[in-house]
Amino acid sequence: MSRVPKRSLWPALLVGGLLCFPKSAPAAEEPFETSVAAGLAAFRRQAGAVGGELERRTAELRAARQAPPASAPEALRVYESLFPAYVEVCTVTQYKEKGGEAGGFGGHATMFLSGACRVEGAAHPRLELCESGSGVGVSVNQAFANANWVAVPGRGQFFLGGLSPEAVLDRAAYDAAVRRAVEAGWFRGIAMRPDLLAKKPAGMSDAEHLVRSSIGTDFALGFARNAYCARLPMRREALGKVVAYLNALNEKAGAQGYHWNLYTNNCSHAINNALAAAGVLHPKTTRGPGRASQAATIIGSIAKGVLGLYPDLSFPANNFVRVVEAGNELPIDDARAAFRDRRLRLTLEEGWSATAPGALVARYPMHPPALNRLFEPGRDPFVFGFPGLWPKASKFKELVERPRPELADLGRNLEGYQLRYGSALRALDAGGGACPLEGEEFPAFRTRLRAYLEAQLADVEAKLLEYRRLAP
Repeated sequence: MSRVPKRSLWPALLVGGLLCFPKSAPAAEEPFETSVAAGLAAFRRQAGAVGGELERRTAELRAARQAPPASAPEALRVYESLFPAYVEVCTVTQYKEKGGEAGGFGGHATMFLSGACRVEGAAHPRLELCESGSGVGVSVNQAFANANWVAVPGRGQFFLGGLSPEAVLDRAAYDAAVRRAVEAGWFRGIAMRPDLLAKKPAGMSDAEHLVRSSIGTDFALGFARNAYCARLPMRREALGKVVAYLNALNEKAGAQGYHWNLYTNNCSHAINNALAAAGVLHPKTTRGPGRASQAATIIGSIAKGVLGLYPDLSFPANNFVRVVEAGNELPIDDARAAFRDRRLRLTLEEGWSATAPGALVARYPMHPPALNRLFEPGRDPFVFGFPGLWPKASKFKELVERPRPELADLGRNLEGYQLRYGSALRALDAGGGACPLEGEEFPAFRTRLRAYLEAQLADVEAKLLEYRRLAP
C-alpha cells in the first residue's frame, strides 16, 4: 500500500518560509514591499509544490484504501473468477495461548490449493484435482507418525475454524471446532507419535487428542495466528504436479513412517519441494532426524550458500519470500537473462512462467483481539538472512507491512503486467536476433519467448476488462 511518509511536510514549509523571509533587512536598492511580495510569491510556489505532492500522495493512499485487501471475500470472488487454480504459501505467527507458554520461534508453513480437493472417504489423507470447489488447506505436523500432512477442505475451516469474525472465540467455540474436525474425519488414518499419544487425558478418544494437538496449526489458523500468504496462479498441469508430489509424500510416510526434524525435514521442506516439482522453486534435500543428517544439512547449506546455491535448510518465512519473488521477479523481460535461468526456460517450454499476473501478497489476520478469549498475538516467524548480503528479513518485513500496490491489489497487478509485457516485447524488437555468447539455441528460445509474451499480453488485457466489470 502506498503511504504518506512518516516525515512531516511542515519542515519543508518552514524552511521555505525562512528562505523567503531572511532575518536581515533587505538591501537598500530593493524596496521592502517588493522583497515581501517576491518572498510571498516564492513561498506560495514552494507551498503549492509541496501541497501538490501531498495531494498526489493522499490520492494514492485513498485509492489504495478503497481497494479491498486480497484476503477480503469480495476481492477473493473476483480473483477466483480470473484465476481458478492457484496456491497460497503461508507462513504464520507464533502460537501463544493466553496464560500459557508460547510456541516455537520459527513459525509454521502451510499451503492452500484452489483447484484441488481432499479425496473423501480415503483411508489416508490424499488429494486430487477438481473442477470446482472451495479448495483445500495442507499442513505438516510433527505430531504425525504415519503421515506427512493433513488436508482440510475449504477456506472457512482452514483459516477461520468455521467461526465468524464477529463471533466470540471462547472455550465453547474452540471445543465446537474440535468436534467438527473429529466428526468430519479430516484426520482419519493419521496416527499420533507414541510419546504424544501417551499424554492423552483419560476418557478422551485418540482422534480428539490428535485434533486438539492440531487446531490452530493445521486448521483454524486464525484462532491463534496471523497468516502471511504468497498467492501464485498455476496452470492445471502444474497444480497436478504439486498434488502428485504431496500424495507421494504421504504414501511414503504411510509405509515407512514420518520423522519430522527441525533442520532436515520440517513443514517448509514439504511445501518447498511440492512447488519445486512444478518448477516454481529449487528443490531441497531432506534427510533423517539423526545428528549426522543434521550436520550434513547444516554444513551442506553453508557450502551451498558460499557457492551461491540454495541451501537445504528451510524456513517458513523464507519460503513465503521466495514464492513472492518467483511470482514477480523472474527475468521475463530480458531475453538473455531468461535464457540463462534454467528453471524459467523449463517452464516456458511448457508454456507458462511463475512470474505472471495474479501473484499477490495476502494477509489473513488472527481472530479479533477484542473477541479472542483464548489467544494473544505471537511474534512474527524467524527469517533466515544476512543484512546487506542476503536481506531476507527486511524484505519479509516490507512484504507483510507495506507491500507495493501491485502486490496487494489485483487491478494494479494486472495493469502493471500489461505495461511489463508491452515493454518486454519492445525490448525484444530492439535487441536483435542471434547472440553468439548464448549459443545456437538462443534464437529459438527468443522466438518462443516472444510468442509467450504476446499471448500473455492478450490474456492480461482480457483479464483487465473482466476485472473492471467484476470489481466492486
